[in-house]
Amino acid sequence: MRRTFTDDQFDEWEAFVSGGQPGGSQAARIVFNCISTPRRRPRHVIHASGDPAEAERELHSMDDAGVVELFESSEELA
Repeated sequence: MRRTFTDDQFDEWEAFVSGGQPGGSQAARIVFNCISTPRRRPRHVIHASGDPAEAERELHSMDDAGVVELFESSEELA
């Protein structure tokens, strides 16, 4: 499931959980993809728990300010 928000440059982004398995070596990531300006590179953060279900719950329970704060701490996808 995805969630949308607007950054401080008024671009619209979608945020969603990708990858990860509980107890696995690949941690769940929250990915940010720009909808309004597709040339902006996608970004991501690794979720602290590594568990995709927990990352999904946290992403959808955050208020908008929390999602923007998480986005601001993200890195570009390689």
